[in-house]
Amino acid sequence: MADITPELTKVLEDIRREVVESRNMTIKTDNALKLLHAELKTVSTQQDAFQKRTWFSTGAAYVLFSALCVGGVIVISNARASAANAERERLEKQVGELNATIDKLKSEAAASLAAEQSALQVYRQMTTLPGEERLKGIDALSKLDQTKLAPFSKLVLQDRAVLLRKEVGGAVLEKGKSAFRRQDWGETINQLNRFLTMDPLPEDAIDASFYLGNAYFQSRKFDEAIKHLTRFADGDKRAKLRDFAMVMLMQSYDMTGGKEQAVAIAKEALATYPSSDFRMQFVSRLQRTVPSQPAAAPAQNP
Repeated sequence: MADITPELTKVLEDIRREVVESRNMTIKTDNALKLLHAELKTVSTQQDAFQKRTWFSTGAAYVLFSALCVGGVIVISNARASAANAERERLEKQVGELNATIDKLKSEAAASLAAEQSALQVYRQMTTLPGEERLKGIDALSKLDQTKLAPFSKLVLQDRAVLLRKEVGGAVLEKGKSAFRRQDWGETINQLNRFLTMDPLPEDAIDASFYLGNAYFQSRKFDEAIKHLTRFADGDKRAKLRDFAMVMLMQSYDMTGGKEQAVAIAKEALATYPSSDFRMQFVSRLQRTVPSQPAAAPAQNP
């Protein structure tokens, strides 16, 4: 040991120092590696936790997105279903209305066809039956629903009915007048009532009312006489026989207790026909009503 020189000693000291420093560096490196390893384990644990949270978040997002998609699909489907139901109801309603219209048109067509067939039968009755039996056609025409007929068919029937009334009705009216001239009051009443049921022209009906009212008056059926004589007196105020009809009407009212109506008829007749052949009968009726007044007073206004 005494032979170790100072230089060698210095070299050895340097080597020992370097060895110590190397050892310390190794320890530090080992400690750093251990610390790094621990940090890596911590980071790995955190990464695993983060990854799990990410998976959960992603799964939740997928579930929520799927739920939203399903909900949207359901809402859209419901909306489309509601629209489809509404459209179906509208179409069903239209179909129902169209079916009702078709049924109505079919029923109207059937009714029109039946009316046309009935009209043909009526026309045949008014043209083919003998004599006065053709009047059955007029009776059938009055019962026919002419609203279902075509305008031309209606016009043909009406024209034929008018001609038939003139032809047959004129003969019946003449029979009634002939019976009246024979003073056959019962036959007059029968024929003229029959004539009036034929729906004659207004002027012919008024003419027949005079003879019929006169026949009822002669038969002492004063209520019926009043009805027909009133129709004659009110229907033709320029008739030549109106004053005579008013005499019968006045007397008919007296016979049925209509005193006020009789007086009113007498006043009207006396004012309208001051020069009538029946003037004194009107004056006499008024005198019986007011005996205290001068009898000739109404006659002073010719």
